[in-house]
Amino acid sequence: MASNIYRPYLFTGLHILGWLSLGFIMLFYIPLTWNVVLPDAFWLWQMIVLFLLIIIFYINAKIIVPQTIIKDNTSPFLIWAFLAIVTMQFIAFLYTSETDLHNKISLVLGFKKYKNPYFDNYVLTLTLLVLGISTSWAMLQYWQKAAQHKQKLEQDKTMAELAMLKAQINPHFFFNSLNSIYSLTYTDIEDSRNALHTLSRMMRYLLYSTEETTTLLKEAEFMKDFIALMKLRANSKLTITTDIPEKLHDYPIVPMLLLPLVENAFKHGIHATDKSEIYIKLRQNGSNLDFEVENTYFEKSGTAVEGGIGLTNTKRRLHLIYPHKHSLKAGIAENGKYNVKLQLNLE
Repeated sequence: MASNIYRPYLFTGLHILGWLSLGFIMLFYIPLTWNVVLPDAFWLWQMIVLFLLIIIFYINAKIIVPQTIIKDNTSPFLIWAFLAIVTMQFIAFLYTSETDLHNKISLVLGFKKYKNPYFDNYVLTLTLLVLGISTSWAMLQYWQKAAQHKQKLEQDKTMAELAMLKAQINPHFFFNSLNSIYSLTYTDIEDSRNALHTLSRMMRYLLYSTEETTTLLKEAEFMKDFIALMKLRANSKLTITTDIPEKLHDYPIVPMLLLPLVENAFKHGIHATDKSEIYIKLRQNGSNLDFEVENTYFEKSGTAVEGGIGLTNTKRRLHLIYPHKHSLKAGIAENGKYNVKLQLNLE
């Protein structure tokens, strides 16, 4: 936060330092190198050149480059660069003609007469240098802003996908869970109270703990609550096996990352009349996380082959948030069941 506050002042300071350095070289390189006393016309000319170079630098960086090169229109930029060079040469010719500066400096340094009074190599070199640096700086700024904009769009998309995941789980899941709890009130009041408490805890987590990041422990607890409520709706043909350790190292993790894989298993791995099995396993080794979900595969559930919307969204979020830090494999295993394995580095 502090770096963002001082960044404009840092850039301003660097620009001032750069121009002071260039001005020092232009004004004092010859006197210090040759140990000579130069005429007053030299000092005035160097300051005029420095002032003109500053104008060219910022006109080029702030106006010309954004309106030409960045818009893939290089011809006007080349015309501008040519005019800038010609203008600088013309000003140099006028000044040196009026002050005879070249001849005066040649006499002081002990050189012969300046070889070309109509063309100033020194001014040309400085003009090309300033044009090159200002163009590079303008392009670098443009690329940085484009990269920041792209990153912001990806973050916004990730948050939108998270909101969509929350919207997917909320209506049907909570409605069915309330129906199950309502039915439970006729048979076991205490269990129905516990189930209602679990449901309220899940709603609180979704509302207040899943804005940007959460912790692995909270995400695991939420997943356990989800499984517990799903058991209320399960028939006698379903066997649910969970292997989730009680103690976990509490690394930060994006919310709702693991749950869609579990939700898919309940959505596609349960049959009304046939026996069904769901197996959920979570292992942690430092910052490395291994998560596995396996469920009975039924031929009629064609969406299970692709993993459904939840798996597609999870792949997308992993790609955006954990690039090069994850491995996700999904498909029908050798035992004929649908298996999803996620390996994730949380650092």
